[in-house]
Amino acid sequence: MNWCSGAIAGLAMMMGASAASANVIDFTSAGTGTTGSVLNGTVDWTMTSSGILNNSQSFDGSSAPSGTGLSFETDGYGVGMYDDEITTVSTNSFEWIRVTFSAPVMVNAIYFLDLFVASDQSSQEVGIASINGGFPIISLYANDVAGSGAAGFVGASFAAVAVTEIFFTVLSSNDNYGFADGALAGIGLAPIPVPAAGFLLLGGLGGLAALRRRLKTA
Repeated sequence: MNWCSGAIAGLAMMMGASAASANVIDFTSAGTGTTGSVLNGTVDWTMTSSGILNNSQSFDGSSAPSGTGLSFETDGYGVGMYDDEITTVSTNSFEWIRVTFSAPVMVNAIYFLDLFVASDQSSQEVGIASINGGFPIISLYANDVAGSGAAGFVGASFAAVAVTEIFFTVLSSNDNYGFADGALAGIGLAPIPVPAAGFLLLGGLGGLAALRRRLKTA
């Protein structure tokens, strides 16, 4: 009976350790600054930009998307003292945000807010995430129509990529409301396998095998 309990406990601990390693950097949280850490404090991240970083504007969408791990307290990060968006005037005049990690992390999602489609469907805003100096490049195309009250939320999920740096900007196409712009809402991090979990699994399986042998000889 003790062997069985130990095996079950080992398996449960392994599953819990793996699940706990998932994370998201939430730029829509009012408490998120321009530096922080992830993966239980083992990796630091730093945000820099082409100007003053700002996430002070409250979330103004009619409803908050679910299932992202984001709090949606604010509209995310932008550039400018009074502006919470990354704005592009032309291909030669654009704002940007860069997030750098102290060690490689596995990224599997990027989230933007305030990306909209023009009401006449003639154009749409596009957020860009350029990973590790240019590859891969993740494009986030607006879905919500400008002026509809929607949040302009766009999320891109993809196979996890080892990342040390992500460069964010917005293409020059817009929603016909001023200039092209959008806000950085979050970065999704993939679960990192915990080495100890493998040993726990082996210990649990070994316990089950021993229990089975004891039952046969009893």
